[in-house]
Amino acid sequence: MNKLFQLSLPYAETHYKFKLPWSPLHKKWPEIFLDGPSFCVPGVVPLFYLAIKDADIFPIRILSIEVLIQSDGESRKVQIPLELSVSDNLRFIPLAIDFSGLNGILSINGKISVEASDGRRRDFLNANFPGIQSSPLRLHLLANPLPYPPGWQGGELHCHSDYSNDPVEFGAPLAVLQEAGKALGMGYVVCTDHSYDFYYDKRRYMQRIDPDENFRAYRQEALALNISGGIDAPVLIPGEEVSCGNHLGENVHLLVAGHPEFLPGLGDGGRRWLNNKPDLTVKEVLERLERTPCFAAHPRSRVGALERLIFRRGMWHAKDLQSSASGRGVDGLQFWNGSRGKDYSEGREFWIQELLKGKRVSPIGANDAHGDLNRNIGVKTPLFSLYQNRNHVFGHVRTLVFSPQKTIAGIQAGLASGRLNVTDGPFLNVEARDDKIEILGRSIPEYGGFAQATVYAGRRGESRERVAKEWAWNDKFTLDFSLAAEIPAGTTYLRAEAKTSENRFALTAPVYLD
Repeated sequence: MNKLFQLSLPYAETHYKFKLPWSPLHKKWPEIFLDGPSFCVPGVVPLFYLAIKDADIFPIRILSIEVLIQSDGESRKVQIPLELSVSDNLRFIPLAIDFSGLNGILSINGKISVEASDGRRRDFLNANFPGIQSSPLRLHLLANPLPYPPGWQGGELHCHSDYSNDPVEFGAPLAVLQEAGKALGMGYVVCTDHSYDFYYDKRRYMQRIDPDENFRAYRQEALALNISGGIDAPVLIPGEEVSCGNHLGENVHLLVAGHPEFLPGLGDGGRRWLNNKPDLTVKEVLERLERTPCFAAHPRSRVGALERLIFRRGMWHAKDLQSSASGRGVDGLQFWNGSRGKDYSEGREFWIQELLKGKRVSPIGANDAHGDLNRNIGVKTPLFSLYQNRNHVFGHVRTLVFSPQKTIAGIQAGLASGRLNVTDGPFLNVEARDDKIEILGRSIPEYGGFAQATVYAGRRGESRERVAKEWAWNDKFTLDFSLAAEIPAGTTYLRAEAKTSENRFALTAPVYLD
């Protein structure tokens, strides 16, 4: 990605020109695209959508959609004659697509026929974002239930709804995230909408409104959906991604999971231009949170030169993790952000060094998905170019918490307890009983059998962790294991990592021994 501007900006807003006369991204059509969950657990019918953004500026009429589904040599065409006029700022239209009788990984292409208000007609394949090639959607219909033991809830801890809406990006409606979470087998979804976006109307992203009232409306909508969503739907936890100041006065982002009041933070929202100083420091935000769980967002993501100049963005440092007068610190580090690249490896090392210093911080995995149910198409260089990939897909990387009760309070308690693990597939847990390490792993055929598992032992004051025990299954991969080993003398904490034959990965929070 462009080194001037390296943070991903999914669900691209292409019509704002920053008061410039021209942009190659600006077309006299709304953004039009298909989206839907990337996989689906057994027993749930996945729901796909035709999404349309900015039709209030460029009204259109949907004429029809022709969907081609392909799987293992089998193909199925679905005709959807909509004949629907759309003039909303943002609309997600559910599509009646029959997936019955299909199995495995599906490739989905949709030809969208539309007509503009001036009579122009166009056909778009999957999306009409300028400058990128069309890519099919993928849906993996799992034949097996997710491998989580009873009482464990898997969920998304960093995602954005349509309350995050600004000149370069937007998110999906809360109801869409809840429905997609149901297909993905989630127990919870923490919506972490930008603090700076609550100052603006979600349908008019340059129109100022009362952020406290906007935040209250957001909470009320999420809580109402929890009542209407039914027992199988994930619980929505209305949270916030708060822009606040690190010890250097730079803007960093703090994920807060379900606080009742709005936390201000306009610093890096871009609408104040170079007036980009943080409104609150990390310390000041932590002092307001009491017991609400909070996490440092993408602590080692690269910050480009343009971000530093215009947004005054920086990174998290050790001084920022526990900076309130009461000793309240962040509960974890979200260093697994959709993929395991350089920001993951550097963030993991940052986390380990804090553990070796005696800090108690959990690993957090999430995706920073702005909708992005199937793939993310976002701004690469503002005004000029877009990109697409599958690195920040909703629900792909998830944090599993032990919470027998699927409620907001139960999930918050599980997050605060630190009894959790992070995964893009298998389940992994480690416990200490007397002088033994006990490690449990579960997978399913779609994620592959376990190829390797490692228990790490940390000792406060040392510079590196030690490998306490390692198991390798070579070509005799196993879907389930329960193993034990001796705890090395002097160990301060234990944690585990494991990978499967399909390159799926999981790691646990530490078990502290003193």
